[in-house]
Amino acid sequence: MKATAVKAAVRGLAPSLLVALVGAALLRITVGSDVFLQYVKEGLRIPLIASGIVLLGLGIAGVVRRVTAHRQEPVMRFGRDAEGNAVWLRPVKDDGHGHGEGHDHDHGPRVAWLLTIPAVLLLCLTPPPLGSFTASRDGSDAVVEPAKYADLSEQPAAPGSAADSGASVTVPTPMSLTEFIGRSRDPNKSLADRKVRLTGFVSPGAQPGEWYLNRLVVSCCAADARRLRVLVHTAGAAPAADSWVDLTGVWKPTPDAPATAAPRIDVSEQHAVPQPRAPYRDIPPSDQ
Repeated sequence: MKATAVKAAVRGLAPSLLVALVGAALLRITVGSDVFLQYVKEGLRIPLIASGIVLLGLGIAGVVRRVTAHRQEPVMRFGRDAEGNAVWLRPVKDDGHGHGEGHDHDHGPRVAWLLTIPAVLLLCLTPPPLGSFTASRDGSDAVVEPAKYADLSEQPAAPGSAADSGASVTVPTPMSLTEFIGRSRDPNKSLADRKVRLTGFVSPGAQPGEWYLNRLVVSCCAADARRLRVLVHTAGAAPAADSWVDLTGVWKPTPDAPATAAPRIDVSEQHAVPQPRAPYRDIPPSDQ
């Protein structure tokens, strides 16, 4: 009988503990951390913090209310069954509607317990952002709106570099994948013979000597992620899938390719870089 009472008390606390757990998980990935950027866009930080505070507060309040109510109940109540034997009965209180509290009303939908899985993962682990698996799916391309692009001006050489000393060196232009894809479709061929520098993560290609450089962009969260990708041609081996690279190369026109095909770049230089702070924000590479 005592074990039954303990089980009922724990079951009564569980929903409030679950709400508090979800709130704590939201605060863990947003307060003093950039982990949330692997799941949602940067502008949602404040709403996530507010939601975490509210959920944590509601969970704690529910636990306090339940513990207080439990302490006010009689410790034990006995009665007799039909045969006259003494039995322990759960305390009965009227709920204001003429119904007793002789049985547990705290059963919720069992599917709600699935919320514990992401909450515990966020508290204990840091799942990675979306990567090559998502980028390799068909029909997930981001829309790059047509734009009128100005000619690319020459980039100033860094002091002390070969270009600064008078040698014939072209400084690559840092560019987002959105701009590179848009310029590849520019009728004025603004990318022609221009060295560019791009950053993204790797996904496998269909042929030897080629692979894709990708960025995923989101409108709200990872669930609506859309792909930006460039077909990379290089003489060396392809980097590992999902690794982030910074590459320099020249756009290679492919007149026979479909209009929606990924533009091609012939790479002259590449090196590995860490995953950026905001993996779903498509911005030009920087040395900062």
